[in-house]
Amino acid sequence: MRICLIGGIYNKGGARSTYVKITPETTLETGFREAGHQVTTLSHYDEADFGRFDVVHVHHLSYGALRLASDGSTTPFIFTPHCNAHLATGTLSRARQLSMRYVLSTADGVVSLTESEAARSRAAFPLDGAILRSIRNGIDVSNYSFRRASRAGQGAPWQILFVGQLIALKRVDVLLRALAGLRHEFRLTLAYQNPQMEQELRTLATELGIADRVLFRGETGPRDLAALYQQSDVLVLPSSTEALPSVITEAMLCGLPFVASAVGGIPEQANGFGVVLEDRSADGIAAALTNLFDHYGRFQESVEAMSRYARQKYSISTMVNQHLELYAQLKGIRPRRLATKFAVQRGIARLASHFMGTSGPARSAEVSATKVA
Repeated sequence: MRICLIGGIYNKGGARSTYVKITPETTLETGFREAGHQVTTLSHYDEADFGRFDVVHVHHLSYGALRLASDGSTTPFIFTPHCNAHLATGTLSRARQLSMRYVLSTADGVVSLTESEAARSRAAFPLDGAILRSIRNGIDVSNYSFRRASRAGQGAPWQILFVGQLIALKRVDVLLRALAGLRHEFRLTLAYQNPQMEQELRTLATELGIADRVLFRGETGPRDLAALYQQSDVLVLPSSTEALPSVITEAMLCGLPFVASAVGGIPEQANGFGVVLEDRSADGIAAALTNLFDHYGRFQESVEAMSRYARQKYSISTMVNQHLELYAQLKGIRPRRLATKFAVQRGIARLASHFMGTSGPARSAEVSATKVA
């Protein structure tokens, strides 16, 4: 099968960005190639003759999604939003709301990361005629084995771990404020790729008097990250929005209890394990951590079962095979976007996406729509 993948992880020309090592797009890319399929990767800003492919799968709402929604080819278009923001009132600008609605109205296949997201998308958008699938992001389970190497507070400070990006929606500032009022001794390790708020957070930790208990570790590879999961006592993810965060799955695989916001697909992902927070205030996070530390033995009783569950549900092979099944089902159909009712919108969107795409980031390589492996 000739598959085109479009995502923000790819620079112009299709080369992977070095900013983040592994994403759902790169996981699919590798899996498809290993299964013998021809794969072309493009950035959202690349132009191509999409009629050369059997399917085109766009990840995230950006220029590439708008371009495919308005493309004149007969190639099926699959779209994965990777974010629940489009389902929450008031979280998107009017322009992005209209763009999301247009893209979802024209996509032939829509991939949601959880069953709850799929149900909400079906209720919120005109998806009649589209195939909607719930497919969980897969994790390389070989990197994250079940092992507990922490002292679980026995004569040592509680080891708290955050894994993510230092950006506003992750709310690490709220986590720091929660820890400042914690009565338990702790050490917080921050593992991250994006250091956007690092200096601001360092300053805040100093102001709160906890700077000596916060380690800004920075970028961490899979093996070292697995060791951190195994050596820590709890993972905390206090985000304001998420889709299906891989860090929760990775922690579950390693048997690490977690405290995470009840946003996006996290409640479904948790499946009754860990602590899912409705109250995401600093006080709410502090209370959840206090309860977890005071009753840690109860959480330890379920960590092996948690690891087994994650290993069964979040394998890469399952993710890749479910996508290929969807592609095969869509291959050769007449795309929804070619319906007469979209003629005016298609023309406007095509002009807009062309302008935005060609005025995007500087070209890093010549685009080749026939580049395959």
